[in-house]
Amino acid sequence: EDVMPNATGLEREEIEAELEGKKGLTWMLLVVHLEQKEAPAVIQSFYDKRIVGCPGGEGEDEHDVVWFWLEKGKAHECPVCSQYFMLEVVGAGGPPDGHG
Repeated sequence: EDVMPNATGLEREEIEAELEGKKGLTWMLLVVHLEQKEAPAVIQSFYDKRIVGCPGGEGEDEHDVVWFWLEKGKAHECPVCSQYFMLEVVGAGGPPDGHG
């Protein structure tokens, strides 16, 4: 289905970049092994914080998706599987609501 007629803002920019062969942000990251505090899973964002969902690992390590805010400069540990995440800001940063 063609979503371009309805896409706006960052979503539209990402789709256009993908069509041009440029790498955009990863909207869904499936980590197949548990990341440790020393080497967290790096999640990209245009802003200083982003909502992330952790599905756990594979097999016995898989769990229901746990949603949380990931913030710049703060590692976050999933409370279910102890997987670590870190935010990498790839844009100008700032709050995601545009205020501040």
